[in-house]
Amino acid sequence: MFCPRCGQQAAEEVRFCSRCGLPLDAAAELVEAGGLRDSELTQGQVNVGLTPRQRGTRKGLMIIAGGVLFFVMVAFLTAFKEDFFPFLILAGFILTAGFMRMLYGLLLEEHAPRKLSQRADADSVSRLARDEKRAAELPPARTIPASVYAKSDAQTADMAAPHSVTESTTRLFDEQNRER
Repeated sequence: MFCPRCGQQAAEEVRFCSRCGLPLDAAAELVEAGGLRDSELTQGQVNVGLTPRQRGTRKGLMIIAGGVLFFVMVAFLTAFKEDFFPFLILAGFILTAGFMRMLYGLLLEEHAPRKLSQRADADSVSRLARDEKRAAELPPARTIPASVYAKSDAQTADMAAPHSVTESTTRLFDEQNRER
């Protein structure tokens, strides 16, 4: 079996590609099924789900409904004890936030839902960006052994520790005498 992404040959029992990390189980299932089913192909061309405008409006209405319930509860408690009055201000903020969210959804969000194929394209673009980032983080595979970079004729005698304390001073003294 070959990896559909990078072309690396892999054994049948391997679950992931050793080069790019693609799950080969899903690819094997796709090959065994003979490709995508007709229902999967048609879903990519049909609009699915709520529009962003509808979702935003619903969120705003839910916040408003919660704010109204909170306001009624706090107003009831404030009737018995006036210490709960600051919570009425909080309920007013919640109602205002819900109203603003509903207006944002109605006026500024898209009215057409994205197609499933566009979502799949966006997912594949983000997956490619993630793979490129991962590839940029990993060092390239080494095909040249490290022994090629090592010098075989390196002089390491100067790096060895001197045999005695006086040997290094004697050597320095001898070098000074030769210069004179």
